[in-house]
Amino acid sequence: MICRNSILNFKMNKLLYYIVFAFFVFAFSAHAKLFDAHEFELSNGLKVVVVENHKAPIVKMMLWYQVGAMDEKAGKSGLAHLLEHLMFRGTSKVPASAFNDIMLKNGVDFNAFTSYDFTVYHALADVSRIELVLALEADRMTGLKINQEAFEGEQKIVYQERQQRVENNPKSRFSEEMHQILWKNTPYEHPVSGTLAEINDFIAEDALNFYNTFYAPNNALLVLSGDITMQEAEFLAQKYFEKIPSKALPENRKMTFKVEDEGVYMVFKDMEDVANTKLSISYIIPSMTENTKQAFALSVFSSYFGEGGSSYLERELVEKKKLISASSSVDVFSRGSGVFQISALPFEGANSVLSIKLLEDSLKKALNELTEAKLEKEKKKMLSGLVYTQDNPSNAAYLVGLFVSLGLGLEKLENYADEIKAVKLEDIKSAITHMLEHSKTLKTVLKPKENANE
Repeated sequence: MICRNSILNFKMNKLLYYIVFAFFVFAFSAHAKLFDAHEFELSNGLKVVVVENHKAPIVKMMLWYQVGAMDEKAGKSGLAHLLEHLMFRGTSKVPASAFNDIMLKNGVDFNAFTSYDFTVYHALADVSRIELVLALEADRMTGLKINQEAFEGEQKIVYQERQQRVENNPKSRFSEEMHQILWKNTPYEHPVSGTLAEINDFIAEDALNFYNTFYAPNNALLVLSGDITMQEAEFLAQKYFEKIPSKALPENRKMTFKVEDEGVYMVFKDMEDVANTKLSISYIIPSMTENTKQAFALSVFSSYFGEGGSSYLERELVEKKKLISASSSVDVFSRGSGVFQISALPFEGANSVLSIKLLEDSLKKALNELTEAKLEKEKKKMLSGLVYTQDNPSNAAYLVGLFVSLGLGLEKLENYADEIKAVKLEDIKSAITHMLEHSKTLKTVLKPKENANE
């Protein structure tokens, strides 16, 4: 049985696929291209990017549809995710489970994920099988058949997934509730998985309409990374995809959005099955698509402040203040706004309000103590990891897909090291000051029930 890696709460779990980015993407000498990727576009609007890497006879294929949970209508959350499941249930040419069977028999490692911003189908195959993969992918771009039996089967699966991963998991429910507060009145507010009621109310026509509206070559990006040449990629893309007609996409589609709320919110919750108190502070920040300069500055600061064993939080709060853990993360790759988050597990019996204040004070203190010398050291550390990603077609395909799908383009990706090097101390101070003064902020405390009375 194929395990389809659907991201149920993208803004919280988005870190899973940005971890690859954060660890690998920073480096190389000035002006050196990261992948030397090349792109072209078919007559029907399908964008294709090729990253040649001939060190191993494998190719990573990723087909990025620019449609996700943020494109769903009110009351229809979870539809993009359900359709992702249905895409493995057959077409008029490749019926029922034949798609899965063919891929498995040919040794192809394949999967998919749904997020707020995208729906992505991917496969890692021997170079001798990449034409087969593209033929199957092109077929289901236009030939999907959704019969009632297949629909009800996948509807039941996603219903059970939601029940097990969220409804029966109090901590997941809490995370989802906080996510909804943070993103209230935005396209990121509702869960990627949908609610049980919404999933149960779907009919096959809902999925088919969504498919017919958004699954089109002019709403997709094909990335081929590995042992394939530009000429081979052009030939195969034209052979299997160019005959697929483009579609008129919805004119009122919300491609980006900005969070206007600048309020500060605080939530306390006690739960019986929580082992330790968990604190977090989340700030809405500009994404790369909104303000590239601020996004880069905040990314560099987060690396210094709370990412890794040598970070400021690790030294000042974990080693000196004896917190169980403390870290920061930044998410700036999205069609909407981004998030800067600080998380911590305080020692047993610590006052939660004072611990939250400790995190806030540490942020300001770290900013005040950051010098040009410390900044340069941090940037060098960030720039040291890129050598590993060039040898990995899967990492390359993901990063290329992310940048191009968000409209950031290949040039910004290829020159990423220079963008990091260009970040100045004054840029970081300006970005953090703006974040503290103008961002919507959510402070959360999740505690074991027995420690409710402090």
